[in-house]
Amino acid sequence: MAFKVVQTVPHYIGDEEECRKIGAELSIIPCKTEDELIAATQDADAILAFWITGKAISKLRKCKLIHCTGTGYDGIDVKAATDYGICVSFGGDYCSEEVAEHTMALIVACARQLVRLDRQIREGKWTITTQAEKRKRLPPMFRIKGQTLGIIGLGRTGRLVVPKAKGFGLKVIAFDPCLPADVFKESGVESVTLDHLLRESDFISVNAALTQESQHLLGIEEFKKMKPTAYFVNCARASIADEEALYTALTHGYIAGAGLDVIEGGSFTLDHPFLKLENVILTPHSAFFSEYAVSEIKRRAYEQIGQIFRGEWPTWLVNPEVKEKFLERWGKA
Repeated sequence: MAFKVVQTVPHYIGDEEECRKIGAELSIIPCKTEDELIAATQDADAILAFWITGKAISKLRKCKLIHCTGTGYDGIDVKAATDYGICVSFGGDYCSEEVAEHTMALIVACARQLVRLDRQIREGKWTITTQAEKRKRLPPMFRIKGQTLGIIGLGRTGRLVVPKAKGFGLKVIAFDPCLPADVFKESGVESVTLDHLLRESDFISVNAALTQESQHLLGIEEFKKMKPTAYFVNCARASIADEEALYTALTHGYIAGAGLDVIEGGSFTLDHPFLKLENVILTPHSAFFSEYAVSEIKRRAYEQIGQIFRGEWPTWLVNPEVKEKFLERWGKA
């Protein structure tokens, strides 16, 4: 009898052929509510999900693996999974290069006002003939070389941003209280406090995971500490910054602008206040995307499901502390 894999998100990771290769059948059942989630997954052997609650996990009868379909697994109740002897895996660094590239693209776009200039050209404003006109049409612009980039979160993606930023001549500092000093040394990055980073950086990039500690790490007081000429870039999780505070900072001149690939709630409506701001560049949570990354996240998902079905531990296991309870419940890996 084939194993049952249930995918609860309606996107490209579903692949029935890949599922058959590992001796499983795939059911794609998009879920928007906890009740839908419980009904769809309770008899699954493995689950592909972006979010799953502790209550839904408690109802799982056969599931050995929950594979998160994104890089951030904050939507998965990892503790509940661990308590019930269920492994949690994720795609690892499948798109870290893409996100690092996107981070630098937003930094350069902010610094050189690329989107604003593009809009002006489309309105028929090709040339800037006088200093007064330049001041009216553009905020102050500064050479990137010699400025300071502050990275919040020097994990896989943050470390990949470093050489790209240095290639533009940026000095790089970082805040990450979870990392030992040798990681900063190996990356050639100065470890600083958050307060120091906020005050000294000309660009701030968020490349951290969303945790209880990082939720709304940046509020209005933090934005007030930034230079009025500084830009804020976020390609990680929107909730690391208080969105209302960010809007206030952008409209009151506490910071010069922002480049955002993420927003709270995960989707836009046309009346979103950020859309009315000239000093914001927005992309639709697309930093992860490339043809390679899409192929790789799919490959890694079925690779790790196959590993658990073969009695192996997943390569990108989020909760290694689960192993004892897993063996108690299932008898073997």
